[in-house]
Amino acid sequence: MDATQSASSQSIRQQLGQFFFRKEIPFGMAAVRIAISFLMLIVMGRSWRFVRELYSADGAPAPLADNYGYYHFLPTLPATWAVALYSLMLLLMFTLMIGWKTRISAIGVFFLFTYFTLQDSLSTMTKYSAISSHVFLLLSLSACGEVWSVDRYLKLKRLGIARPFSLLSRSAKFEIWPQRLLQLFIGIVYLGAAVTKMHTAPYFTGEQLRFWLLTNVNHANPVGEAMSVFPAIFVVFAYIAIIWEILFLFLVWNRVGRWVMLGLGIIFHALTTITLGLFVFPFVCFSVYLAYLTTEDVIWGRERFAKLARRFHFSGAMFRTWRLVSSVITESALKLGPQGFAAVLLVLVCCAIVLERSMDVYGERSPDGPYELQAMDDAVWQKMRVNDTVIREEDKLLSMDIGEFAIAGLVTDVRKSFKQGTQLYIQANLVPPHGDMYLECNLYDSNGICLQQTGRIVTRDQARYTFSYYLSDSLVPGKYQFVLRSNATEIARKTITVLPGKQESKTVALGD
Repeated sequence: MDATQSASSQSIRQQLGQFFFRKEIPFGMAAVRIAISFLMLIVMGRSWRFVRELYSADGAPAPLADNYGYYHFLPTLPATWAVALYSLMLLLMFTLMIGWKTRISAIGVFFLFTYFTLQDSLSTMTKYSAISSHVFLLLSLSACGEVWSVDRYLKLKRLGIARPFSLLSRSAKFEIWPQRLLQLFIGIVYLGAAVTKMHTAPYFTGEQLRFWLLTNVNHANPVGEAMSVFPAIFVVFAYIAIIWEILFLFLVWNRVGRWVMLGLGIIFHALTTITLGLFVFPFVCFSVYLAYLTTEDVIWGRERFAKLARRFHFSGAMFRTWRLVSSVITESALKLGPQGFAAVLLVLVCCAIVLERSMDVYGERSPDGPYELQAMDDAVWQKMRVNDTVIREEDKLLSMDIGEFAIAGLVTDVRKSFKQGTQLYIQANLVPPHGDMYLECNLYDSNGICLQQTGRIVTRDQARYTFSYYLSDSLVPGKYQFVLRSNATEIARKTITVLPGKQESKTVALGD
């Protein structure tokens, strides 16, 4: 028994050793290096002209540590130093993308990127910036510059290789553990997101997703607004998403599971773009997915690209353009050397400082002196100030849906005509936050006579309430109205048509 356990333990250690320390060409990390650096260069580059206001002592930084009581956790830099280091970060992102002094660039980007994101918790610190910071750290530990990089070209050039460009996609093999850590990081992030969703009841009822779709907090999302009128599909999407997030970490390691999990991930994040208005976060996830790239994938892609190039005759022009650009970059790097690398960065940072000072964002060198704060218009102030205005009852209602079928407590077939003998569901979807409410749902005939009254207390934690009505045969076919009242105030009224004929209820009630 002891020998069997020892052999089993030895086998597990061997498998773990093979999993983490097997040597491969770092195609995955190189692809992540190029993609994430390019993306963050664009995202962070947009904020360069606001460095003085967002990150320096001359502006109004909002350090994340202050939210937790750790004041002055990181130093707030003077404006000139903030501009210099922010510009250096952008330059290092570019050199990391092209793979010039890759490890130094990755280390510099990690520290500077993390610092600036922590100094602006209002806009720069986001989920995707936190993920990107971890990615830059793992890139600095990896051999991501050993393939598809200027460093690789310079190494081949020093070895006297006649055609170094043709060997940029070939490299020695290195231990794969940094790539494994990045792959595990992705799966653990998804697993943590799933655990968070498990503790969020409105997620499973679709209420949370529906209100996200109705907002433009990120960007305009007309597709999401159109989907919000079909709340039942959110329940299906909610369960599919959480199952995928849980299984991702466990199924992504074999070829079939990898394509299925990554394919679902691409679909999921693409949907967040068109429904929630998210743009940067999905592309960060797509960039990190490249960590699952293998040598077999590169060979397969190279063969497919070659076939397409021969078929459509577009490889010649692309290759000549790429070689021209690459030649300029690599030959310049070869001539400059390590001292030239530092000199180029220093000169460009100094130019950035001069350019930023010439912008004079505070008007310090203007003829009239520094800009002064202008008094806010009184009408705007009155509109913005906190007051004791009571929320109108009708503003607490999002929608009133009437249907015959309900799935997971959501009315799914909103209609206006029903036959006698039908069990109806009248659902009031409320806008949180709201106080405790007394909801009434009363049935009126075409003459305005109240035929039936029903009322319930809806507490402040409820986002919807569903009334059940049975259209008995005693109701004469014709027009009727359901009137919804909140705290004795009418907030909605809907007309239905009762048709003759009795049919059995087909209600599918899976819980409210």
